[in-house]
Amino acid sequence: MKALTPIAAATLCIASGLVLAENNTAILTQNGTNNTGTADQQDAAASGNTIDQMQSGNMNNAEAIQRNEVDSNIYQVQEGELNEAYSLQMDGSGNTATIYQSGVFNNASTWQVSTQGSTAIIRQEGVNNEAEIHQYLGQGNIAVIEQSGYVHGAYIGQYTSYGSEAYITQSGADNEAYILQSGTGHYAGVTQDGIYNRATVTQSDGFNAADIYQAGFGNDANILQSGWYNNASISQAGYYNMADIIQSGSGHQAIVSQAGALNEALVIQGGNSETAIVTQAGSGNTAIVVQ
Repeated sequence: MKALTPIAAATLCIASGLVLAENNTAILTQNGTNNTGTADQQDAAASGNTIDQMQSGNMNNAEAIQRNEVDSNIYQVQEGELNEAYSLQMDGSGNTATIYQSGVFNNASTWQVSTQGSTAIIRQEGVNNEAEIHQYLGQGNIAVIEQSGYVHGAYIGQYTSYGSEAYITQSGADNEAYILQSGTGHYAGVTQDGIYNRATVTQSDGFNAADIYQAGFGNDANILQSGWYNNASISQAGYYNMADIIQSGSGHQAIVSQAGALNEALVIQGGNSETAIVTQAGSGNTAIVVQ
């Protein structure tokens, strides 16, 4: 039996009487060699959506899917070679997903499921970077990942989150950052400039704020926040520093600043309205604060 080409298969599906969506727009522009672009809006419940894909370069792949989605937009731009982009919007409304890739071997994906009025943006430049954004069961969230350099990994997950914001910016090489948010009104920002730095922010409940800045080599920073209206900040410059902030309760303030090498800091705050400030310079220092 002769195999159908993708175009022939799509034509057969339409001719077979499938109920397709209405009032959607798909724009695909391709320049270069062996690029692949897919825009899937065939779900009958999808309406008023837009998919806009632009590819230049060689052997890039972009896929965009909108299922049971209303008044949402997907924008994917690829320049360079061997980049992969994937965006899914399902069971929601008023969402926007944007992926911009230049360079080689970059991989980006956005997943917006059962969410309303949320924004996901990934910008990648360089080689072999990985970025992923998940927005599930929420409303009015913003997630942005920007990567330049080599072999970075970044992940933002916003689950049952409302009005929260998450930002990851990476330059240098082989940095990893993770942000997880549930609850309401959170802010999290991670900035990494250097090599082999690791950062994690986890937030639940409401209106917590966290910032991590890392420069240098091999630093590790983690912030865990539950409760309400807590603030945490970690700044690391140098080599192989470690910092952890754990906050529960409400109204806490924690600041950790590390310069030098092989310093360790741990701050644990429970109850209400505690303040902790840790500053380390030099090497091999250890600080523990429990409030």
